[in-house]
Amino acid sequence: MKKNFLLLLITVLSMAMGAQAAQIKNQQLPKPDPDKPHHVVTAPRADFSASLSAGTPKLAESVVTPPEDLEINSYRLNGYIFDGSSWAVVDRTLQIGIDGYDVYLQGFSVYLPEAWIKGTLNEDFTQVSFPVQYFGNLYGNDLYFYPTSPVGDEYVAIDAVFNYDERADVFFLDQDQVCYIFENAYADHVGWYYMYDSEMSITPNIGTVEVPEGLEAQPYMLTGVYMGYYTETDEWFEGDPLMGAAMVGFDGDDIYVQGLCSYMPKSWVKGHREGDSYVFDNGQYFGPFAFVGEVYPLYFMGCAPESEIAEPFTLTLDPETGVLVAQQWYGICADDVEVNWYDLLGHVVLTPIVDEPAVPADPTVLYYEYYPDEELGFVVLDIPVMDVDGKPLLTDLLGYQLFCDYGYGPEPYVFWADIYGFDEDETVIPYDFNDDMNILMGGQLVVVYFIGDDIQRIGVQSVYEGGGETNLSEIGWYDLTPTAVTTITADDNRTVEYYDMMGRRVDGTKLTPGIYVTSDGRKILVK
Repeated sequence: MKKNFLLLLITVLSMAMGAQAAQIKNQQLPKPDPDKPHHVVTAPRADFSASLSAGTPKLAESVVTPPEDLEINSYRLNGYIFDGSSWAVVDRTLQIGIDGYDVYLQGFSVYLPEAWIKGTLNEDFTQVSFPVQYFGNLYGNDLYFYPTSPVGDEYVAIDAVFNYDERADVFFLDQDQVCYIFENAYADHVGWYYMYDSEMSITPNIGTVEVPEGLEAQPYMLTGVYMGYYTETDEWFEGDPLMGAAMVGFDGDDIYVQGLCSYMPKSWVKGHREGDSYVFDNGQYFGPFAFVGEVYPLYFMGCAPESEIAEPFTLTLDPETGVLVAQQWYGICADDVEVNWYDLLGHVVLTPIVDEPAVPADPTVLYYEYYPDEELGFVVLDIPVMDVDGKPLLTDLLGYQLFCDYGYGPEPYVFWADIYGFDEDETVIPYDFNDDMNILMGGQLVVVYFIGDDIQRIGVQSVYEGGGETNLSEIGWYDLTPTAVTTITADDNRTVEYYDMMGRRVDGTKLTPGIYVTSDGRKILVK
């Protein structure tokens, strides 16, 4: 049975819409100051001005020590963290060991990353609960793992309950009760240094292809076609075209390719040389894709064209041009045995990208929306990664800028450093920039949140700095009228526009199988 799953282009829409000035910036963390823990939080998910209810017992200040013979595995913590002024994306390494019903976890604390916490599995190994407990002491300051939940006008200490998928070895913070985890200064009341949002997952950090140290990978353009299958007529068909960025590195007779999995673009696959071709073994693990409370292990599987018969994937190298051409299709699959695919790609070609001067193709503003109550708007952009002649561009040399026309001529939109997390105010955004909050990139489609109303038209221009030159595209304009800028309401019956993954508008009544983006910020799947 064919499998596909829905990807949201705006995965944190509700969070970004509620934040007045969310800043995403990774920076060196300061030492904790016991006189300055946070007691009041202005955050998009909840009002933390309420105090924690009294009566929480004082904990024994003893650190958790795991058994000496504990078998430890590496994981990734994924979520969002708030420091009192800005949200940041969390993506860091944890260590977890399971000893019977005891679960030991290291790396949750920002200030004491070597500290352990201890949780308890339930009888059927489907949930693990972590109570309030002591991280340790740093520079004379006590630090606690402190999960809480809002109850009326108060916040009470609770256990942080993670659902556990034993087969996939993935943990999700349970959503049955809202849980905010503090890195706290006290054991009996709220006074926090950091707060984690309730959307959190912990995924294994093992089993994927690792590239050799010092591998010199080069940028390539990945092109192909998403293949589909009509069960009614038992026929294969070509769907949306694929065009994306890839990296290719050679190490003796081995080849490493990054970018073949659209869901996990940083994952690698490995092949080995046979004559003039490179053969990739089936069953290579892209990694676990966590999405809306579920986890999907993803695997690389090659197959014969117009079939689901597993067959090693082969790329043939043209030694003169460096172009790699596929002989088979490949699937992003649900297991490592059969071609049980989520996406199936055919006509795959990898073309090396040369750093040379080029004029970028014109970008497009696909949609604009403004929310008066939030004083916040967003645009959906289509930024081609090719020049005016159709040749691929190096994405790390490509950027874009917005222009707003308030009726007295266009002016560049300034992305303020304190909101967008840059070192200084910027007008040009790197194409590859994605903070999962204010600027969201999905393929060629980019969603940018910004502050500004009373705009008569909004435009976007691509900037390319290849070959030591700076070249600009034409500005793609989106005209606005007073009726076009509306407030989203529950009974909004506006016409919804549909776009394919190349940014082209399509007829919403005649959608073929594939993934589409809508003008109201959704990403939908048609099977």
